[in-house]
Amino acid sequence: MSYASHHTILTSWAGAVVGAVEREGRYRDDFCAGAKIQVPEQAMSGARLSHDIMRPLWNEACRTSGDAAFPIKAAHCLKPTSIHTLGYAMLSAGNLDEACQVVRRNFHVISTAAALKIGIEANEYQITSVCEPTVNDEGFEMFMVFLIESLRLLYPTTVNPLKVTLRRGIADAAARERYKTVFQAPVEFESSQNAVYFPRTLMFEQIETANPAIQELSERLLANYLEQFGSGEFKTLARSHILELLVEGGASEEAVAKGLNLSRSSLSRRLRREGTTYRKLFHETQCDLALQYLRDTELPIGEISWRLGFQDMGSFSRSFKRWTGVSPRDWRRKHGEAAAAARIPERLDG
Repeated sequence: MSYASHHTILTSWAGAVVGAVEREGRYRDDFCAGAKIQVPEQAMSGARLSHDIMRPLWNEACRTSGDAAFPIKAAHCLKPTSIHTLGYAMLSAGNLDEACQVVRRNFHVISTAAALKIGIEANEYQITSVCEPTVNDEGFEMFMVFLIESLRLLYPTTVNPLKVTLRRGIADAAARERYKTVFQAPVEFESSQNAVYFPRTLMFEQIETANPAIQELSERLLANYLEQFGSGEFKTLARSHILELLVEGGASEEAVAKGLNLSRSSLSRRLRREGTTYRKLFHETQCDLALQYLRDTELPIGEISWRLGFQDMGSFSRSFKRWTGVSPRDWRRKHGEAAAAARIPERLDG
């Protein structure tokens, strides 16, 4: 089962990486040739590329710049308009929670290979990446810088996280300090997840510039965009809900239908129109997450099976072998070692 080629990303998202390289004096054509990719210099609003383009893009950017904190530079090439009308919906929100929730609901506009999970506790508000294997950590770091700086447009100078956790290990002390400076918060590297934590009360304070009319219009334009470009085919939208719910153990067909404000029969009918079923979509997402856990974490296989909703490790192993042709242990032995080598802190091409 392929877990990369079916995903897409906004051209402007890839363009931000190329733009940051150009700001350092490198020619676009030379850079793209080195990465063996082609990023359009100018693209119509909302144009999309295969998500496969991002791994060589980040590899080449880190290699040629020698900068482990390059995602910060790329984030500074993004503007709210870089994410289509999603940026306007964010900036017209009534509070920071609304701004983050509209991004969570529509994250598949940016990338169909990832989702956001928002957790709200007594004193803490947590935003965590829920990513499939096609998503690289540098891309989410770029997103977190972009998100925090966008929220600061709503509450200038006051939106500082409690802490940020990053999966990547970065050995260069100067690069680590740059992350702490841009986030204005403690940063934990080599963490189990990419996440940002805010004070809960901050996220629910009212914003004077809120504009419900613009927010409603922006979300309608987003819906039209998804229909026009197909990046948000209904099955992609359903998949993002499965991805978000699966890590909580509640990705039942009923729960996904409820998240989409549909009945179970309506969900089934709309998926059939696009040539798939909930069961097929669910198993594809299970497989993609299994590959991510096996490749990018040291979690025991038993815990991975539990996280993916299997009742026991034997059921997981049988399903995984049906998906990939090999056992989870054999797949990890082959692919996990290469991924671990790529995460060695001194390497910049991972």
